[in-house]
Amino acid sequence: MTHEGHILVVDDEEDIRLLIDEILSEEGYRIHTAADAKAANVLYGRENPDLVLLDIWMPETDGISLLRQWLDDGDLACPVVIMSGHGTVETAIDAIRLGAVDYIEKPLSLSNLLKTVEKALHRKIPVSYTHLRA
Repeated sequence: MTHEGHILVVDDEEDIRLLIDEILSEEGYRIHTAADAKAANVLYGRENPDLVLLDIWMPETDGISLLRQWLDDGDLACPVVIMSGHGTVETAIDAIRLGAVDYIEKPLSLSNLLKTVEKALHRKIPVSYTHLRA
């Protein structure tokens, strides 16, 4: 099955980036990967992804801070799904309150990843979360 959609994967773990790239590329998605927030910002601005899969725990700038930056700059132009192997329910709730559309736990389940990506891509225009940031 071939899917349309351009996905930016942001994770400091190379194995995770490669695994997600391989899985989603085989499904027909176009994938770009970034190892940190700086590279993610460059690719996000240049590639205009349809979806971002964003790790929470990264060195220097974590995923929550990056998501907050995109929101504060008015740059959140696509759905964001947060990923974490160390997250808590509170972290997931915080991410969704900030603007993430979903949360995936690591280690990744193939079926859960595909289902979450497909669901998130159907949300072409992200919900406005400005009322939650007060």
